[in-house]
Amino acid sequence: MLASSELDKIKHNAGKLPLFVRYVASHGLHCEVIVYFPPEAKSVAKHYLATPCLMPDESALMPL
Repeated sequence: MLASSELDKIKHNAGKLPLFVRYVASHGLHCEVIVYFPPEAKSVAKHYLATPCLMPDESALMPL
């Protein structure tokens, strides 16, 4: 819920590039929000200090 404004900014900066998000629920009210940037969104990812990772399981992702 609190991440939605930051996610909106990221989506706006990415333009039409596809981005994906995964919500990782832990204990309590909070969850971790992870944004995945495809290779073509490298400049946007760099702006947000994203680090490279292996390709995630697509079934756990939602389009941003």
